[in-house]
Amino acid sequence: MSRRPPAFTLLELLIALALAGVLIGIAVPALNRPRETWRLQAAARQVVMDLKLARARAIASGTSQRLRFAVPGAAYQHERQRAPGAYAASGPATALPDGVTVADCTAAGDAVSFRPRGHAASFGTITLRNRYDETRRVVVDIAGRLRVQ
Repeated sequence: MSRRPPAFTLLELLIALALAGVLIGIAVPALNRPRETWRLQAAARQVVMDLKLARARAIASGTSQRLRFAVPGAAYQHERQRAPGAYAASGPATALPDGVTVADCTAAGDAVSFRPRGHAASFGTITLRNRYDETRRVVVDIAGRLRVQ
């Protein structure tokens, strides 16, 4: 009598695959929220770096620079002062990561601007929001300092 080595039947394999599918179906949506939180944090860091860049450009060029935010929207525009009170876009608009929007901007004219000495001419709070209504606030004070809340 020959003995066959132990093996799984087709039915056992199908049940195991069905259970694995159910577990994956439960786990995947749970991974979306951390990904959206990460995108929101990345967007806040992106805005901070672009504000620092605008401030540095204002100091280096001797002309006022600003970031104008589309409220509500998912992009913002770098602008350079051409004439007193008149700004022109310097490059294409910068898009925020998918699912992140600018919910509010308390700066005058929805724009944070920097003078040639590095001080903020218009300052305030930019509120970013993701699909789960989580928010991050980028705060710019009159001295041009930045922080994320």
